[in-house]
Amino acid sequence: MYNNGQTIEELEGILANREYWDHISGEWQMRSTIEKKLGKLGEFAHKGGDLNRVIALYAEGRAYTYRVTIQQCIEKYIEAITNKRIPDIMLRVYKLEKEEAVKLLTELLKAGTSVHFEKNKYSPQSYPVWKLDNKNLDGESIFATIEEEHRQTHLNETKEQIRERVFHWIRESWW
Repeated sequence: MYNNGQTIEELEGILANREYWDHISGEWQMRSTIEKKLGKLGEFAHKGGDLNRVIALYAEGRAYTYRVTIQQCIEKYIEAITNKRIPDIMLRVYKLEKEEAVKLLTELLKAGTSVHFEKNKYSPQSYPVWKLDNKNLDGESIFATIEEEHRQTHLNETKEQIRERVFHWIRESWW
């Protein structure tokens, strides 16, 4: 028998803090490695958690300087999960709406993380540890699916609208 880990509500509380969404703070490297963060985010995604909600909880009431780093963290997570194996990955992410980018991250987390059971050295019980497991990840097909959904919902999108979204993604806070 093993412990199933934390509930979605417990994970929400953990993930809605600076350690996960502010890569500039000292917390980005001090408390958890990016792999551990991706494992925790992956556990949340696998359990059906809503990353848009977590990010909104983090952003709520925070100053602009904290909210603007959210996009940069999403970029770093996507790059880490895919090992930068997708051509023009960030340019393609910039063309998505924020909800689509978070959906992309969620789908990559589901496909690129998995649970491993480790034994407790002091008892016979095993416990789950979520880890990045992206060796066989087909990130390109996940990305292409999200891009196709975007094209279907934005049939008459102009280049100017795309430029505006890219500018907003890079220079402003979506949250």
